[in-house]
Order: sequence, then C-alpha cells, then structure tokens
Amino acid sequence: MTIKNGRVYEASMRNLSNKLDNYGDANIENLSLLKLIYKYACYATTHTQLNTLDGLVAWLQVNDPLICSEIMANRGSDYVWVPPAVDLTVLASDPPIIVPNGVILDGATTTKTFTSEEIYEGYSDPGGLAPSAFSILTLPATGELKYDGEPVTLVAQLTDPTLLTYERAGTSAYGETFNLTAWNSSSFAATESASVAFPLTIEEFGNGNLAPTVGDRAQYAGNRSITVFTVADFTSLTIAPYFDPEGNELDAIRIDEISTANSGSYYYFGAPVVAGQIITKDELEQGAFYHSGPDANAISTDSFNASLRDDVNMTWVS
Repeated sequence: MTIKNGRVYEASMRNLSNKLDNYGDANIENLSLLKLIYKYACYATTHTQLNTLDGLVAWLQVNDPLICSEIMANRGSDYVWVPPAVDLTVLASDPPIIVPNGVILDGATTTKTFTSEEIYEGYSDPGGLAPSAFSILTLPATGELKYDGEPVTLVAQLTDPTLLTYERAGTSAYGETFNLTAWNSSSFAATESASVAFPLTIEEFGNGNLAPTVGDRAQYAGNRSITVFTVADFTSLTIAPYFDPEGNELDAIRIDEISTANSGSYYYFGAPVVAGQIITKDELEQGAFYHSGPDANAISTDSFNASLRDDVNMTWVS
C-alpha cells in the first residue's frame, strides 16, 4: 500500500474510531451491531466500505446515542485496527465530476425551475457515491438566480436543485452562464468537484410573437342596475379596438387598479374585485365580471384600469 493511500485510509479510520469513542453508556440492544461494525472496519479495504460503515455508525448515533463506552473499554485486541496489505483504488480525496449541458428558456418561459438531472448532469464519482449538494460559485451577469426564493449565497452547499430558479432579464434572446460544483455524499469528508460552467440559452420571449394593442372603453350603466362585461367590452368596443398582429385572440384581462372614488361596485363571481384579479376570456363569456350601480339618483363615474394579454404572447399590455 502506498504511503499516500495508507495515510488517507488511516485518517478515515480515525474518523470512524473517534465516533465510536464519543458514545456514552452502552445499550445492549445495539451492542452486537456495534461490535460487528467495529470489527468489520478492521478488514475494510476500500473507502467505499469505510463510508458504508460510517453511515451505520451515524445511524446508531441518531437512533441510540448512549451505546458505546462499554465496547470501547472492553474491545481488546480483536477490535484493534491493523492496516490491510492492499492498495486502495479509491481515495477519499478523489473528487466527483459533473458535465452540465445547460438549459434553454423558451419563448414562453420567464422563470426556469431547475431539476436534479440538469444540475447533476454527467455526474460520476470514483467511489460510486451519490451527489449530496451543489454550490454556486459565480452568478449570471443578467437575470436573477435564486434558491428557495432568495438570492443565491455563493459557495454555500445547496441540497435541493429543485429550489434553484433563474428569472430572465427582458424579452430579448441572449446567452448566460454561471459556475457551480457538485459534492459527493462521503460522510467522512464530502469532496467537491472542479468548477464548471452551466450555460443558459434564453430565447426571445414570445418566440417573436408580438403583443396586442388595446384602447380605452367608456360604458354607460344605470343606477341600481347590474352591468355585465363581455369580451367585446375589451376588444371590438374599445377605442381603439383590440388588435393583434398575428390575429391571436384575447386570453385574459387583469384588473390593475380600482378607483377609490367609485359609487358602485365591481364583482367577480359575486365577490368584490381586487387589484391583481385575472379574469379569463372564458370567464367573461360566463358573465363572471359585472358592475352593480349605486343606490342613488345622481350621475357618477366609476372606473378601473386593466391590462390584457393574447393567448400566444402572454405579455400584459395596458
């Protein structure tokens, strides 16, 4: 066994023995298992085997923390480790690798949520260990990279790739990258891969499809009466009329602001309309959006501001 391999192996065994030494009073139910773990550690010949043993010890620490002082006091020569006379083919210091191909944000995507397969693409580990975490080393120059809804903390070990998101910057097409590493799941000393670039290809938002143009609408309604809004109230009856360059139809409206000076009230399926309310074309056709006039004889003006989007570009315009 080479000197380098022997030192790595001895360091791994010290970690395992230290864990055993740190137990409290023995629990007889798990004592046999602990003896077996310690005895087998004397004859383990690869880092993978040691990692398996350490995982068992860690399990015992969680599930039965008061187990090992007795075995350490009475272990005798049977449990004293002797280095095996073999070469170790897997070292604790051998890092994993990842080979990410990156992702594409198509013309319908504003925020990309990553998957484990994308972040750990091309992952391999000399010891056969699974990935346990990843770290972001650099941020993209444009757009925003977040983890669990918060700006990414560089170098931190992040454990769930599905909590990583990227939000595009603007509607134009562009390319971006960020650098990351992957960590293996060694419980002795998790090892980090080399830094690699993760490419982002951002396509033009809407795939070149243009947003519609819309106009204003003035509508007359009587006091103490219900006025139901239709699709036409936001398309053909506006000044200027709804127009989409590709002929795409209205998809939905969004209520952006409701005047605080209104005398009557606006409703969506019987509930007061609130700012941010989205009402689809189908819902308009069902009569979901309506106005209830005030109980008064005077003339008044009720108003709201809304944005529209077509069913392809999906960009809100007002």
